[in-house]
Amino acid sequence: MCNQTSSLFTRSSRHATYVNFPRADDCSYLHKLSVEEQCEFVEMAESCAESRFYFNYVGFLYCTIGSDREYLFWLGFLLLLCVCMYYFVVLGTTADQFFCPTLATIAKTLNISEALAGVTVLAFGNGSPDLFTAVANPDADTELMFSELLGSAAFVIGVIGGVVLLIQPFSFAPWAISRDLALFVVAVLWITYRASDERFSLLDSSVLIGIYVVFLGLVVWEFIRAKRQVRRGKFLQRAEIIIRRREPAPVHVQERTIPQREENIPDNEGLLRDFWIHLNPIDTDEWTQGSWMSRMFCIMKVPFVLVLLLTIPIVDVTAERDGWCKLLNILHCLTLPLFITFVNGFAFTSIFHVPVPCWIVLASVPWVLAIFWTSRTDRCPRYHKLFTVLSFLGCIQVIYIVAQEVVSVLETVGIVLKLSKSILGLSLLAWGNSVGDLFSNVALARQGYGKMAFAACFGGPLLNLCLGLGLTLIAKAVGEPHLDAEVRKGVMGENCEVYLLQILTTTWMGLLFTNFQGRRSIGLCMIVTYLVFLIFSFLGEFELIHPYGTDHHP
Repeated sequence: MCNQTSSLFTRSSRHATYVNFPRADDCSYLHKLSVEEQCEFVEMAESCAESRFYFNYVGFLYCTIGSDREYLFWLGFLLLLCVCMYYFVVLGTTADQFFCPTLATIAKTLNISEALAGVTVLAFGNGSPDLFTAVANPDADTELMFSELLGSAAFVIGVIGGVVLLIQPFSFAPWAISRDLALFVVAVLWITYRASDERFSLLDSSVLIGIYVVFLGLVVWEFIRAKRQVRRGKFLQRAEIIIRRREPAPVHVQERTIPQREENIPDNEGLLRDFWIHLNPIDTDEWTQGSWMSRMFCIMKVPFVLVLLLTIPIVDVTAERDGWCKLLNILHCLTLPLFITFVNGFAFTSIFHVPVPCWIVLASVPWVLAIFWTSRTDRCPRYHKLFTVLSFLGCIQVIYIVAQEVVSVLETVGIVLKLSKSILGLSLLAWGNSVGDLFSNVALARQGYGKMAFAACFGGPLLNLCLGLGLTLIAKAVGEPHLDAEVRKGVMGENCEVYLLQILTTTWMGLLFTNFQGRRSIGLCMIVTYLVFLIFSFLGEFELIHPYGTDHHP
């Protein structure tokens, strides 16, 4: 071990140079080092730094505690699992109280269907952080990329899609669901065929991107066609409904008397009182009607709920005044841009020798003054729905940050448990990167938007798989002499491809047999198929069976 350690580190400088060890680029290599060398390896190895987002969980276990103190080490490991569960609570609360009402408002404002909102707004919101991360790191390990993207797709479609059907069964439009399944199958088959020789050309990547463009174009075309049919077939009926709504006389009387009453009410009547009511982080109904455990849960959520209320505006068409709070919404114009600036590391960046936060404050002051002078406390202004843009950006930012911390914790769990890159990608990393989809889609299904949630279960993974993989491999191929990117699917790559195709075909066949009725039995079959894939992959990881990605010929 001493000879290996001396060849691993060059101690002439503080920076480590790794030689003679092909697995030194894997953080799990620290298990082959002595206890004294593990902390130094964690601090200097770039592979260990990849599992760090804001907090260094690997360093906490192997440097702050140390693997030699076994009792404290496993106690710290248990603490990380508890922290991960707390992150799940943050994600669930963000999706349930902020993200879902915003998406519903966007869909109603744009007058689009649930399916179109699911494959566009929701899919882009859930998948854009992973997409941007993948494109920004074209030199990342393709073995981990393949297993993570394919494993995430299997998890989102199989588990999250299955859970959505268990919560809210509904009937499918045969053409729409067949289109989604067929194009997803084509994309997976294309990746399987073209990456079989571990090469991916510019043309191959362009075809992959083209599949998603065709998918999106068909979705938009189907929505436009259906909307035209509705306008032609139900125009007279809708006109009759509008006329009936205008018949009662009291409506006109109220509309005439409301402006007269508002003239005598100051614009800022009850401004501070309304602010404190909306800033309350504890749901009074949940507190008064709940048990002591639910009250403890409410207290546990107070810190981050308070932060969310101070940074993200709530736009909910089912709430009083659509969730409008004049003073709090004015504050959001300042706090949300500052929050995004700080969490993305631009707080200490200067433009013309002036820090970015100062520029944000200067840019926000005119908007703050304009909203203050053009709005009232007792009713929302006409431009209140523009706050959905701020709410959408804020929710995406929070979900991305917390999901990345979940990924960091799960990567640390994989390192401690000595899991390979392939199994780590298709299991822990896939779950961590899909946890935002899980909470947002399940929350939507619970609130009655099952079609939007299920559509996002296809739109999000297809976005990541086609655009994420396609753009990343294009960036990788551009730097190669023959414009061919070298790809390595790893041991579990073919496993993911085979079982993803099986999940897709199982879902398709089940819907065909039920005449496209999304029953709970279909959702259960989707979940069971994913569990079979997971069991098969872990049996292959522990070498109890042979995975599809291994060659046993002489």
